[in-house]
Amino acid sequence: MGDAGAMGDAGVRNEVSGRTGGHLVQARDIGEVHLHGAIPLGVGPAVMVVPGQLPAVREVFVDRAAERAAFHDIVGRIGDVPSPRVVPLSGLRGVGKSAGAARWAHEIRDRFDGGQLYLDLGRQRGRGAVAASEVLERFIEALGGDPHDPPGPPRRADEGGPDASTGSGQDAREAARLRRLQAAFLHRTAGRRLLILLDGVATASQVTAVLPASAESVVVVTSHLRLEGLLGDGAELIGEMVGADRAYREPDAVAEVVRLCGGLPIALRAVCGQLRGQPRQRIATVAERLRDERRRLDRFSRNGDRVVEAAFEIGYLDLPEQAQVLYRVLGVHPGLEFDVAVPAAALRQPAAEVAETLDLLVLANLVDVEEADGRHRLHELVRVHALRRAELDDPAEVRDRLLHRMIEVYLRRAVLADRAVLGPRLRLADEIWARQAAEFPPFGSPAEALRWFETERLNLLGCVRAAARRGWDTMVWVLCEALWAFYYNRKHYADWRETHELAVEAAHRLGHRAAEARMRSQLGRVLVELGLYDAAHAEFDAALTLARAAADRRLAASVVEFAGRSRFEQGEYPAAIAAFEQSRAVNVEIGNPRGAALQTHHLGRALSRSGRRDEAVDVLADAAAGFVAVGDERNRARVLISLGETYRDLGRYQQAERVLTEASSIMRRRDIPFQVALALELLADVARRAGDDARWRAHLEAAFVIFAEVASPRAESGVAAAAP
Repeated sequence: MGDAGAMGDAGVRNEVSGRTGGHLVQARDIGEVHLHGAIPLGVGPAVMVVPGQLPAVREVFVDRAAERAAFHDIVGRIGDVPSPRVVPLSGLRGVGKSAGAARWAHEIRDRFDGGQLYLDLGRQRGRGAVAASEVLERFIEALGGDPHDPPGPPRRADEGGPDASTGSGQDAREAARLRRLQAAFLHRTAGRRLLILLDGVATASQVTAVLPASAESVVVVTSHLRLEGLLGDGAELIGEMVGADRAYREPDAVAEVVRLCGGLPIALRAVCGQLRGQPRQRIATVAERLRDERRRLDRFSRNGDRVVEAAFEIGYLDLPEQAQVLYRVLGVHPGLEFDVAVPAAALRQPAAEVAETLDLLVLANLVDVEEADGRHRLHELVRVHALRRAELDDPAEVRDRLLHRMIEVYLRRAVLADRAVLGPRLRLADEIWARQAAEFPPFGSPAEALRWFETERLNLLGCVRAAARRGWDTMVWVLCEALWAFYYNRKHYADWRETHELAVEAAHRLGHRAAEARMRSQLGRVLVELGLYDAAHAEFDAALTLARAAADRRLAASVVEFAGRSRFEQGEYPAAIAAFEQSRAVNVEIGNPRGAALQTHHLGRALSRSGRRDEAVDVLADAAAGFVAVGDERNRARVLISLGETYRDLGRYQQAERVLTEASSIMRRRDIPFQVALALELLADVARRAGDDARWRAHLEAAFVIFAEVASPRAESGVAAAAP
């Protein structure tokens, strides 16, 4: 079970290792012991155990009066809401979060007669984040329960079995196990005032999964990460300091202030102190001021002292010169997270050498490193300080040169990822980019490439923005051409639209007609998916004019296809059919078999929707064969989805289920969730028409969870559609 005891004044430890076979009472001083009546939890009697697991406190501790006061103020409000109070302490490593949490927890332990639970997840996790189920197991044992026999509804015969529509059998079994453990934990904690201390939390789920059943309980959380799932507590802190009514009137502004402060309590308190001194000032005004990165640190002052900047400045000035140089490079980097290859490319130094210097920044608590994947991360406000130091110490041309090199790294990798996901397709970027990209190892699979895109998503957005600001127009549109593989499959509509609007402007400034036509087509597609058809057709019309002026027939055929797909989405099937037939004829004429197969697929869909379904089956079969011939599995799976829809409309339900299940499996393996959701949505309708309500609901709920995750407008109809 790990070290879970308390240390007395004499330094004697009271701890247990390994798993216990029955109940265990663990305490320091024992006065009276009360064994309460059995509670029917699982098999056999349940014993009321009152754990006392808080860690020992340091003998020497320079107290943080303001932080301690805020902690006690929040704890003093328990019971105000019908749920346990969560108190997060976040910040960089080494700033005293764990020591402060332990000391302050001891100060309030007497209020929690149900016991105190503690776990250091940072020490336990090893190579990855500790699963929430493991935390629950340990706490259930500490409360006198048996985690291997938790209560809850009886297990169904099919519970935890494989399910092709919702995920792997292993995932289903783990989810069922987590539900049973949560039920056991809620039973054990009902009516008990508990104090729980979770140190070194890596994910919000580690907290939300172990919230006890009693509203009189408190969960204290320390983490060096900014846990998105717990950022609401930053908003709560603002509400408590400036008044709940005032915060309630401006929820969006409150959320933005929390984000721009990086959730850092000391920064939030500085801002709130200013707001309390100006009761008529809008929170939105503060948020607007904080958006200016170059002056953001100036906003965090308390009693005239710039408290946040001072903390970072001391750490920076204590660094050796090579670490200061690297710190300034990270301030220029277009995002918060990175791997060592990016600053190594900027400095033109070996990655191993840069990694050693990064270790100095980690030791100085200016940079965090993730044990699971080795990526490094800057806190939002540390990055702002690093940028300020770069602007003070490095000439503009040096900063631009470093930034250009880093963007080149992301661009070359994006080019490789695009090719891994989509294979051969129409690309306008010069082959020089492909040759430069070959300097990096290729991605092993389309799913791996999409995961890289997802991991680097905010960095890639930052690269496009930074390049556009500096007029590096070729980088902007080439990067956006590669990003098509990501946005089309994973959506991220806001990013997609913003980057491509910048790319259109960049290509126009260059006078590159073909590139502008391509960017307008890709921009038009996101407008179609957002239902902005008039704006989309304006882009397609302009793109077609540009493509013809560039004398590029293949590009012109592609633009016609984009316009046809928009007509299809609007239900204008005759116009769509005409566009697809025109585009297919051009692709056949110029000898582009993949393009011809693509247009055949679109044509089959349009025929099916227009009521010519028997004809559509044959056309779609031709499209599938065409993609097999060119080795394009992803597009073959898309054809199978269209074929499943047609079979459904023809009442051929078994054939529909077969091809849709195959398509879902391919898209799941390739890690393309939106297409998985489309297949699930159709499988749900097939089940409904076949009279299978259970499978209808399961498929539909799974589909709309994915639609919501990718922010698709289709998610808006999910709740109503799945309602009983």
